[in-house]
Amino acid sequence: MIESHTIQTSRLSIHYRAQGDSDGLPMVLLHGEFGTSRWWEPFFDVLPTEIRAIAPDLRGTGRSDKPDDGYSIEEQAEDLRALVDALQLSEFDLVAHSGAGAIGIEYALSHTHRISSLVLVNSVPIEGVYSPLDTILLLEQLKVDQVLLAKSLALLMPTIPIHFFSDEYTIDVNPSPDYTKKEWFQSIIDDAQAMAPPLFTGFAEALNQWNRSGDANRLTLPSLVIWGDKDPIVSQDSATRTLISIPGAANLEILRGVGHAPMIESPLRLAELIINFITDDHSHFSEIRHSVE
Repeated sequence: MIESHTIQTSRLSIHYRAQGDSDGLPMVLLHGEFGTSRWWEPFFDVLPTEIRAIAPDLRGTGRSDKPDDGYSIEEQAEDLRALVDALQLSEFDLVAHSGAGAIGIEYALSHTHRISSLVLVNSVPIEGVYSPLDTILLLEQLKVDQVLLAKSLALLMPTIPIHFFSDEYTIDVNPSPDYTKKEWFQSIIDDAQAMAPPLFTGFAEALNQWNRSGDANRLTLPSLVIWGDKDPIVSQDSATRTLISIPGAANLEILRGVGHAPMIESPLRLAELIINFITDDHSHFSEIRHSVE
């Protein structure tokens, strides 16, 4: 059963979805641009109860506070710090999707010893992303054009036949029929449309200013990079650059036939990769840490 909670942190009020035993292995899941914690619901369904999964709505999204500012990568990493402080999480596995990969990397650089591992799923590259003016203008248009917004979100999930205006359809790879109905996908569109207005371009503008390629050598914690080979926006080259930049990165795991949203398109395969990784023996990583200190 997926729980819904809101907690007041030292920075803002954050809503989060959670599932699993209260004393289970803690895992924090960060959604990407135009998403909310709702994107992780299919993934929750395939996780064992021994994992305490926590997926927050990031600043400006879902039911979390929606201020006019504070959308830099550094400030959103501080939001994450405030959340885990409020939840009293001292050690957890951090999984970050898409643009939130930058937030995960930023947090890991500042709080390396507070997390057990870092998993980047179809993440932006470690050097950030430059968005030209025409892209920023297109993102601005999504505020008022729901059809364009729906089509843009559908492009991120190319392996799912999303027909937003049909009554129902099936998705073979999904574990639950609840996620095959148009109402669930419509809620994803509604969530995106309800974002804080500055966030429509704010994430792209923040990534224009963010680059941690020069600091990646400090990421010595166990790390895993996952990429779907049907991703229309993140290339294998960029995923590989991130992989080779991080000393603690074990491998680039490629999900064949999966687009930009593995947690929706192929949650079971994604869960298997992540669980196998976080339950592996990472004792040898202490040698990696000492080699770069």
